[in-house]
Amino acid sequence: MASVLVLVVAAAVGAAAFRATIRENTAPTAAVRDRARHPVGVPVPNPAQTYVPVTDIRASWESRLTGALGLVIAIIVGAVSLALGTYLGISFLMSLVNRSVG
Repeated sequence: MASVLVLVVAAAVGAAAFRATIRENTAPTAAVRDRARHPVGVPVPNPAQTYVPVTDIRASWESRLTGALGLVIAIIVGAVSLALGTYLGISFLMSLVNRSVG
């Protein structure tokens, strides 16, 4: 039952975030690009190029796996804290209801 509650809360938060981003059927401001202006100090060799590499260091498999592992750990910690917060909130409400009823 607790895992279903966590899934419902996560789905509700995801749906709210989705609805908040598509309010007016316009693109988010972060996706809008001004092609006429280029960042100051960064040379753009080709006008059709949309990605400007800032560094010439390529990511190794070790750094990619470390990033993926960090992402998995962050998701697990978030899910556990959400479940714990929900459990504690509901148990607090139940104790208040039990005190007021009985």
